[in-house]
Amino acid sequence: MVTWKTPRSTSRWPINRPQGIWTRATPSQGCWLTFKDMTEPLSQYAPVRLLIAEISENDAHACDSLLRDAGIATRTRAVDLPMALASVNEADLLVANSELPDLQQLLPNLIESAPDVPVILVNNQTDTFTTTAGLKLGAADVVPRSDPDRLVLVIKRELENISRAHLLSQTRRALAEAEQRCQLLMDSSHAAVAYVHEGMHIHANARYLELFGIEDADDLPGLPLMDLLDQHSADTLKSALKKFRNDGEQTTLEFTGQSTQGGALAGSLTLSGAEYEGETCIQVAIQAAPVKGAKQEKVAEATQSSVPAVAPTASNNLLPMTEFLGAVGSMEGDSKAIFTAEVDHFSSLQSEYGIAGAAEIARHAEHSLREALKRRPLTQLSGHQWAFPVTGTDRDDIMTTAENLSTRLGTLMLEVGGKTVRPTLSLGGASLDAHASDRIEANMNQAFATLRSAMDEGESQCVAMHAPAPEKHHEHLEPASPIMRLINEAIQTNSFKLLFQPIISLRGDADEHYEVFLRMATGEDGGHMTPSEFLRTAVDNGVADKIDRWVVLQSIKQLVAHRAKGNDTRLTINLTCTSVNDPAFLQWLGVAIKAARLPSDAVIFQITEQDASTYPRETRKFMEGLNKMHYRTSLSRLGLGSKSMELVGHIPTDFVKLDGENIQKMGKEPRTAEAVAQTVTDLQGAGKLTIVPMVESAKMLSALWQAGANYVQGQYLQEPTASMDYDFSIDG
Repeated sequence: MVTWKTPRSTSRWPINRPQGIWTRATPSQGCWLTFKDMTEPLSQYAPVRLLIAEISENDAHACDSLLRDAGIATRTRAVDLPMALASVNEADLLVANSELPDLQQLLPNLIESAPDVPVILVNNQTDTFTTTAGLKLGAADVVPRSDPDRLVLVIKRELENISRAHLLSQTRRALAEAEQRCQLLMDSSHAAVAYVHEGMHIHANARYLELFGIEDADDLPGLPLMDLLDQHSADTLKSALKKFRNDGEQTTLEFTGQSTQGGALAGSLTLSGAEYEGETCIQVAIQAAPVKGAKQEKVAEATQSSVPAVAPTASNNLLPMTEFLGAVGSMEGDSKAIFTAEVDHFSSLQSEYGIAGAAEIARHAEHSLREALKRRPLTQLSGHQWAFPVTGTDRDDIMTTAENLSTRLGTLMLEVGGKTVRPTLSLGGASLDAHASDRIEANMNQAFATLRSAMDEGESQCVAMHAPAPEKHHEHLEPASPIMRLINEAIQTNSFKLLFQPIISLRGDADEHYEVFLRMATGEDGGHMTPSEFLRTAVDNGVADKIDRWVVLQSIKQLVAHRAKGNDTRLTINLTCTSVNDPAFLQWLGVAIKAARLPSDAVIFQITEQDASTYPRETRKFMEGLNKMHYRTSLSRLGLGSKSMELVGHIPTDFVKLDGENIQKMGKEPRTAEAVAQTVTDLQGAGKLTIVPMVESAKMLSALWQAGANYVQGQYLQEPTASMDYDFSIDG
């Protein structure tokens, strides 16, 4: 690598040389490669990262001058040609001379590595290198050097295309998140809702299943809607469906029918257009009241009498959603936020105290919440979920208010079924824009997503608030938080750290297997943060892709060195939802592993159940793509519910790692131990290899062996360390 001296002005374009260091590739490579990092405000095109590959420094500077004269400011840092493959993934655009000696071989590799980065070729000899030839190589366009104005226009066009592609990607992610929130709201709704395609059920929420007496959700798909109605109602529905297919207008009709257990039903049925998992279908919403016989009346009377009369009924004073949104919009304050609240572990409360007992707990929690909020508006999202606004002088003041509210709600104590219960609530919030009252519902959805994300971490009585992602490019903004500053510093200085924890077979598999864990330096006394403390911030601020790629490259590098010593070792590498949603990631991954000359079975790629359930279609496509490349996959932090098993059936994966929180409860809660054993059995029946983390004792190890688990992992065996040094022969 050499520093250049000022050459004679032989450029075909006027030179206005910028300050900076330029480097040259070796003579055998015969080209110059320059990295331009656009950091100045460039109207709608800033900031832009541009690679320029030219035969001479002079031509590269001339191109730089041309762009700056067109209003595109640049800051230069040097890169040589061997770094092109690595650098192109960090660029937005590549401009290259069509006469570069290795262009025919290099360009397809660059495009395969970064298919979203447009390549513009500058052509000196239009008679020997045609536009068609450049397009066949994968270039976005070929521009004659004699037409610099066209080059500027082409670059601006490609930058506009990049901007639109990024916007489309963000929109798709927002759509996926909205669909997930809708699914969560539907699942917890009091309304009975189902989706029907070609007259057959494809999905329904719990209320719908309960209404028609369907005990197992797996029995619903393929069940004709007509089978749940009497003959007269079925004929009426048949006509309504025909009309709906023609005009698509929402239709409501009265019906009578019966549940699968023989109970009579009557009510109204509303048909409307919908889409479920990408498939056009019909939404069926039912408002029904059971037609009770004498026996059912007695059951209802007994059920009502079992609920204590002292239970508060604060929900009668709640605002309907429309009025609530209006009340929140009219509130005054320097800073406002909307919070959603949910009773912690509500499904566990239902299992332990029954549905009626859990409902009583929710009513008491709602009463306490209403008292704590005083006259502030409150609305109910479901039987155990609510939303309310919080005002303050700034974000910190709002968080303090929310934390104080959480502490107050944590003092609730009541008796249900002769047992003392101390329920807690978790809160999730999002800031409200004082000048955008029409976005209150969207902010509430974001607050709910923040709540679910915090609760998925396994904590009780948590308080979290969404940190909005910057609207501009993350590399040129002030970090939104101390954590974001640490992340940016770690990316720039490579101060992340990898740890390795062994995954040990209980079935005689002697292969060495480790999971890779990421840590980030805090800059204080050599401390480190775990991904749960910073990764969500990285995802929200659009830098998780860089972290994922760093983890993959460093893991591969260490694995290659370890296998070179004669070790037959494989690694499980964790990825974020950002990579799952990145169409270019799989191609980049293939190039990286191929360059390392690793066998495909040496690496396993793992994502969490939460990410998979948030992006089910993208995850399925991503896993299928990995399978086509002959890589194995894993789903981590799997819960014990039926929804988790449904997800396993939807996502093609080889390994399934259970949620460590449930494993820790095995020794204290017999029900959890039974549920873990049953889940392992179900996964075995589905052909999945099971991994059980957080094994802390020999007793737990024995129980998991008897349950049929394939692999175990935990502090009892070995904590995560900086090197792959576990002696697998002692477990052989």
